[in-house]
Amino acid sequence: MKVSFINPTFPESLWSFTGVASLVGKRGAFAPLGLATIAACTPSEFEIEIQDEEIEPINFETDADIIALTAFNVQAKRAFEIAEEFRRRRKTVSMGGPYASLCPERCMPHVDVVLEGEGEIIWKEFLADYKKGRQKNLYKQEERISMRSSPSPRYDLLRVEDYFEFPVQATRGCPFTCEFCDIIITDGRVPRNKSVEQVLAEIEKLYELGVGSVVFTDANFIGSPKYTKELLIGLKRFGEEHGFPMSFACEATINLAEKQEILELMQTANFDRVFVGVESPRKTSLVETKKLVNTRGSLLENIRRIQSYGMIVVAGMIVGFDSDDKDIFQEEFDFLTEAGIPFTTVGTLVALENTPLYERLKKEDRLLDYVYEDFRGHGASDINFIPKQMTLEELRYGYNWLIRALYSYDNYSQRLLTLINNFSINGGRHGLTLNKPYTPGFLHTQNKPYLSPVLFKVIKNVLRYYLITKDTKRRRFFISSLIDTLKGGVSSQRFVGALSLLVLHKHFHDYVTKAHGDPETAGSYSPYRSTQ
Repeated sequence: MKVSFINPTFPESLWSFTGVASLVGKRGAFAPLGLATIAACTPSEFEIEIQDEEIEPINFETDADIIALTAFNVQAKRAFEIAEEFRRRRKTVSMGGPYASLCPERCMPHVDVVLEGEGEIIWKEFLADYKKGRQKNLYKQEERISMRSSPSPRYDLLRVEDYFEFPVQATRGCPFTCEFCDIIITDGRVPRNKSVEQVLAEIEKLYELGVGSVVFTDANFIGSPKYTKELLIGLKRFGEEHGFPMSFACEATINLAEKQEILELMQTANFDRVFVGVESPRKTSLVETKKLVNTRGSLLENIRRIQSYGMIVVAGMIVGFDSDDKDIFQEEFDFLTEAGIPFTTVGTLVALENTPLYERLKKEDRLLDYVYEDFRGHGASDINFIPKQMTLEELRYGYNWLIRALYSYDNYSQRLLTLINNFSINGGRHGLTLNKPYTPGFLHTQNKPYLSPVLFKVIKNVLRYYLITKDTKRRRFFISSLIDTLKGGVSSQRFVGALSLLVLHKHFHDYVTKAHGDPETAGSYSPYRSTQ
């Protein structure tokens, strides 16, 4: 018997990074961790394959007996299309993952078997029933599992060279109660963790496979600070033993800035990026959505403190809270500019089904008719409710300006320069001092010398794109950004740090142009600025 695990393609978004594939030679952003984990739970009598549509077209003629789909919310529509094709071929189609766990009832009409909740146990139950010819339509994991029982993912089933980064999950759950978030619904509020030894074993396996960049997918990397310290000490030791062959990234709440010991450990372990759900610079909006952790202290000062340890802060930002009026678009633009945050996943607020936000808006009769599977993710103007202080048209118009303004050449360059300079604030006390020179994401290749042939090839492609062009704005943006960056000090670290963000900008600019219009016509002032 054979199982074909399938990861559907994602719609174009700020996170897809398809726009830089031609420059860096990668086809997929992040390897499908969920499928690699469930593959490791599969009994040995089953043959296994993983098909990732982000990498190559799906083989609908596979000889697999069982099709195992996963999907995030934005992948659901494509997952259902794939399921339909396989059901025509009389395959048994199952579906698990975040969307099936959040909205199992929406998945059931499209597949034969739905796995709701964490899959390590119920996947084995389904396979046992399948062998006996008596599988059920729904398998639900009622209790939260112990992360200690989760096996090491089958990373070996994936092609390392095709991905920007490989994910590792050390914990599940988040102690906070943000109204719009589905993590507390699917993973719970009590953080659960693998042992440090388990995580380090996974890191070792990725090292052996030649992976150079790892992102921790934990909803909050510092959800349990004591555990985080133990893990970071282990990652530092791993780096010392192997010559610091990897860079790391994670997601954390803004109170990371208050944890000096953890920041120092992250720096010495080679963390170069952290995603922070900033959401809004407006305190009333943060209080409204119960993001209270962001209301303590200065957001700007906290971001600068994290940056001073040589880490890029990627900010999750939202517009459309009930406390937001038309001034919010300029406020978010100004905040991100002052903070030096080049990469932000700014988007309109979406009420995901079964979240506290969704239930509240449902009671207030403010939900709109919307095909849930049409949501496109970060960078799209998906709105499924009636705003409180703006019309739908005003919210969409303001967001259209904001996303274009943020990714115009001049505005992006300004934030990039502020970021690079923030690496050395506090008198250079922290700065960009990774144990291995700064080579984030797609530019970091394990066991390769710094400024390796891999990096030289990327640089060659980047120079061709930015310099051999009739687009004078693009050429000027590239040259001036590099010159301004190196004015603060000529070093390979500053150069590669700036280069990586210039590479990413190609994707951002291409995506925004296709989805929202020309960023170069946006300027730096909101269309509603005259009302302020």
